[in-house]
Amino acid sequence: MEERIRISERVENIIEEYVAKGDFAHQTLSFVRKVLAPESAGEVRVAGNELKRYDMQYRYDHTLRVAEIGRKIAREEGLSEEALVMGCLLHDVGYPECGSFEELGKHSAYGAEIAKRFLGKIGYDRAMSESICKAVLIHDRSPYEGEDATVFEKSVRDADDIDRADAMRICIQVYHDIGECPAWETKELCVKRLAEIKDLKGRICGTKTAKCLWLENLHLREEFYQRLLSQMERTREW
Repeated sequence: MEERIRISERVENIIEEYVAKGDFAHQTLSFVRKVLAPESAGEVRVAGNELKRYDMQYRYDHTLRVAEIGRKIAREEGLSEEALVMGCLLHDVGYPECGSFEELGKHSAYGAEIAKRFLGKIGYDRAMSESICKAVLIHDRSPYEGEDATVFEKSVRDADDIDRADAMRICIQVYHDIGECPAWETKELCVKRLAEIKDLKGRICGTKTAKCLWLENLHLREEFYQRLLSQMERTREW
């Protein structure tokens, strides 16, 4: 039996603010901004019941970039630009519903439920709404051959992953990975990351456009770690 997804009264109240008046993409952008509330920081409970701040600004900024990538894929591949942009905008809308870091893995299920209610409230096309909700639900799953998903549904995930492979994510990853590590540890890390990048080049994408964007970002990562590795190899006594 599937777990019933409950959403907060806060989000339910935000959904109630919307009506079926068209201009669907702009309504979705407005809705996502209110739900993620980037101008304020939420709180999540961590180990030991200590409360810490969790800033939604990065999540919102990321969402905007994903939507622009989705727009590009839609135009190049003949998909519905409006629907794909809306799906990309909604893909992470479940994050504020997660009450702990451990629960963040459920954000896609929360997001799909929120998207379902919101799209119904604004009167969006039923079949397209179902596809958007499925895209939100599967966007954090790894792609695989024979996956039961349409090109449209895969494209929301592709747009998400493409942004997460770009320069901003390199900065975040390097900050957590390296900090002020000694050169020998950094060299080991570079070798590890370069091997991961090699494997990631085989990632299955829903379209040729997404694949090109994915490989372009992996090339950026590869170039960075190769450059960093070369720098660390010059760290030696004489």
